[in-house]
Amino acid sequence: MPHTHDRCAPSGGGPVRRVPVVDWAAVSSESWDLLVLTTRPGDLDEGVAASIVATCPGIIAITSQVDGDRDIAVSLFPESEILVFSPALLSERTAGRSVSYWRPPGMPVFMASGPRETVRGLRRMLGGLIVGVPAILVSAPPAVFIPYVAQLSVREGNWADLRTHLRRPTQAAAEAVHAVTGVRMPLSARGAGLVLDALERFVPIDVGEYAGRHFARHEGQTLDMLDGWIRREAERVPATGRSQAPTPAVAQSSALRELAQILRLRVTRQPIP
Repeated sequence: MPHTHDRCAPSGGGPVRRVPVVDWAAVSSESWDLLVLTTRPGDLDEGVAASIVATCPGIIAITSQVDGDRDIAVSLFPESEILVFSPALLSERTAGRSVSYWRPPGMPVFMASGPRETVRGLRRMLGGLIVGVPAILVSAPPAVFIPYVAQLSVREGNWADLRTHLRRPTQAAAEAVHAVTGVRMPLSARGAGLVLDALERFVPIDVGEYAGRHFARHEGQTLDMLDGWIRREAERVPATGRSQAPTPAVAQSSALRELAQILRLRVTRQPIP
């Protein structure tokens, strides 16, 4: 599959900007201080991974937050320092060779998690494009919104259907947040609906159309994230109690498990064993 590198400097004005796309082959011979992987490291073509190793950028940032993906990146690129970036923008390849993107005014492009001195160095080079945050501020936000992404996929990308089926993803999001942080955060379907209202009102793109199309390409990754939170939640149950009746925490994880099971049927097109 083709891989692309997005140049940083935006062109054009207005609330939605565009950047040109160039093929990796055209830039792989250049020297890079930072390379941001928007493809999961384990999904890279062997040739692309090998050329990245040869390029040996000082820092490689991955945007995938699936459990284990950072370890894969470390094993693939041992000579580079691996950071985790959380994108704070919406982007999509448009017709031709360009990518359109939008980020909220005043927000960085990425939130960065990693060694403090490394992040500070990037901050000096890139200014307001990135902001350093604790690891929990990178891992917790996906736990809040990815269950809604999963529900959108279950509803075949239909935004209107998602709007009328918010109860299960809301409970699943609360369970995922607990799995990541150990904190039970009260979430409500009504609050989720208000957030969706705000997105539709203030984001200068068709959010429903964008979300349905964009996340349909990442259903496998969405499922892997759900599975990762389910495993984390199970690890919070004391070993002595795993063979006994389910604890309240395990019993309450039914929404997350149910959502993962339904999405697995869609992703694999096979019955659940």
